[in-house]
Amino acid sequence: MFCNLGLIQRMATKQQFQPPSNEFLYKLGYRFSRDLLSHYNCSVENYLWRAVVVNALEDTMIDRTDRKSATLKTNAHNWIMSNNEDFDRVCHWAMLDPDNVVSAYKKAITLHNIRFQKKHVYWHKYNSLLKCFVNTKDSFKKKILKKKMKSVKKEALYTSCVFVSNVFIEITT
Repeated sequence: MFCNLGLIQRMATKQQFQPPSNEFLYKLGYRFSRDLLSHYNCSVENYLWRAVVVNALEDTMIDRTDRKSATLKTNAHNWIMSNNEDFDRVCHWAMLDPDNVVSAYKKAITLHNIRFQKKHVYWHKYNSLLKCFVNTKDSFKKKILKKKMKSVKKEALYTSCVFVSNVFIEITT
């Protein structure tokens, strides 16, 4: 059976990269959307890494306020804003300029196209305390952390869904 590998790769490339929704493209702006959707010299691997970047950006657009969603949202935000080698490497593999991705993301936050709620902040804080709790051996410190976790969890569960201002242009800790 004759198999044309080049034809199969071209077909796979066109079918594998699902462009994001119009709402996603609108929220991140025309310039970034144009870069993201350009297909000049892109291989199958480039589309795979573009999907990773798109997935992280989509995670930052989550509006749900449960713990899991808030964790996805804040982790994606921190990854994009962290200015670390992993993010830069993934962007380069996706044939995207990391500075353009970050500036489009910051602009979307500034324009309130991507927003964070107090519940997102509290759940992130709770998860940070939980990591410390798990990694701590000292029983006295564990007791203090458990008390803080209980307080933060209560805040996360009972606070109203109020949006936070542009505080999130910086990395949350």
